[in-house]
Amino acid sequence: MIILGIYNSHDACATIFEDYRLIAAVALERPSRVKSDGYRWPAEAVAECLAQGGLKSSQIDVVALSRAGYPRSYYRNAAFTFGDVGKGEHRDLFSVLNRRRLSDPERVFEVRRMLSDNDVEPAQTYFYNHHKAHAVGTLFHTDWDDALLYTSDGGGDGIFYSARRFADGKLEELFGGEPDARAILNRQRRQDSLGLMYYLVTEALGFRPMRHEGKVLGLAAFGEPVYQEELTRFWRLERDGQIRGRKLIRHIRETIREMAANGRREDLAASAQAVLEDITLQSLSRIYERSANKNLGLSGGVFANVKLTQRIAEKFPFEEIFVCPAMSDQGEAEGGVLEYLLERDGMRTWLSKRERWGNLYLGRDYMSEADAVFEKGGAQRVASGDVAETAAKLIIDGGIVGTYLGRCEYGPRALGARSIMAAPTDRTINDTLNKRLDRTEFMPFAPVVREERVQDVFELPRSLHYTARYMTVTCDVKSEWRDRISAVVHVDGTARPQILRRADNPVYYGILEAYERTTGIPVVINTSFNVHEEPIVNHPREALKALTTERVDFVVTENSVWAVPK
Repeated sequence: MIILGIYNSHDACATIFEDYRLIAAVALERPSRVKSDGYRWPAEAVAECLAQGGLKSSQIDVVALSRAGYPRSYYRNAAFTFGDVGKGEHRDLFSVLNRRRLSDPERVFEVRRMLSDNDVEPAQTYFYNHHKAHAVGTLFHTDWDDALLYTSDGGGDGIFYSARRFADGKLEELFGGEPDARAILNRQRRQDSLGLMYYLVTEALGFRPMRHEGKVLGLAAFGEPVYQEELTRFWRLERDGQIRGRKLIRHIRETIREMAANGRREDLAASAQAVLEDITLQSLSRIYERSANKNLGLSGGVFANVKLTQRIAEKFPFEEIFVCPAMSDQGEAEGGVLEYLLERDGMRTWLSKRERWGNLYLGRDYMSEADAVFEKGGAQRVASGDVAETAAKLIIDGGIVGTYLGRCEYGPRALGARSIMAAPTDRTINDTLNKRLDRTEFMPFAPVVREERVQDVFELPRSLHYTARYMTVTCDVKSEWRDRISAVVHVDGTARPQILRRADNPVYYGILEAYERTTGIPVVINTSFNVHEEPIVNHPREALKALTTERVDFVVTENSVWAVPK
């Protein structure tokens, strides 16, 4: 059975499964080349997934869909009897359903016509729950028999955070499930959301919300949380760990804007980070007091905040903490298909199919085209065959090396398939890289380290090793290494490492190995292969453009190192 998963809000994405076998998962922004592209049918991402599987749209048996926004033209005439929902051409399907106290989307929405207009005519459709998709998309990629699953984001299907307990082969909703989303009284509201709080701070500081929250995190390291107490008053905690806003979202926005206008932006960023950490930790503490689960699974856009995950690990004795690598809504399509499979097959079968993540290289494979694209574009080979030694030498000599190795990564992090590598030993490389990539000056770079060496360099507990393969957490850098790898150490002495196994990417691993053999340094910079405000490289022509415009000095493919003659 071929199953297509779709998410059509911001960070739109698509995925293709053959039953439980994940064939491809692609964020719309990668093929469309529009950062955070969304709010439409993700046609280009669907095409990438189908091409990777060698499939036609006529072979799709099931489509798993979100209940996000769809064009108004697909709603039935009676959909808006009780008043319009939203502004503009799109209408949020869940809001329409909730307004009419309905559960069946086809009562108000012509899903078959919408799919047919997009060249898809499946035998079955399934509408998934936003936060449950986040949760099961995390649980499926573990082998746990006991866990707390916690989600937090800017909102989806009327919910802004949720908690579920997994034990004894059963998944129990503690809060944030479908009944809570449909509750008439005491349901979650926008002002409850810490994700929206961070959004408002991002906006007030002049950054683009839902895109530049990472800049707020980077800026926070340079400030003091002078507004923490004042901001914290906007929220309270219930006994079961639920977060409730005390004021309407407009009051929170007004206060944050005043703080941004009258104070230091670093202090507002630090205050927002402190509030996020403190309230989330309090929420988890109240849940943990009741359930004391052994493991913790985290998802939702809030958990793109790597410092928050470090704080959680420092406070709680979980055996393992795992953040979904596509923690933002880029993971919704895959989670939605997994929710469908859970409903179809039941928990026992679903659990038996679980599999830990490997390398996350789930985009379309363009490697057969790469060499021809580089040659036609005027690039020349500077090495071929075993390229790791050459690439390592170029990095040692100060070169900026992009990697184009196999299929692109799933999720927001570059993990070696589409990375930029550079020497970590001189902090001034940060200025050079930022200038060449048009990036903000205070954003830190991340290190990649081989699995065998991580404990020698970083204070990373075993509970975080799995999630650190995907750069979803920070940790302390050992004091004796901070000056030696200063380009990847944050001002607070932490770093966001990627742990690399040889099997995940032999060429990438070989470069690290060769670099250490010559320098004695087991770490290299890994930053995403893109310039500011562009998505990470997808097709070889985008890697070639980076080479010809001198964003990078070299590009490494599986069998060659490429450069443009000066």
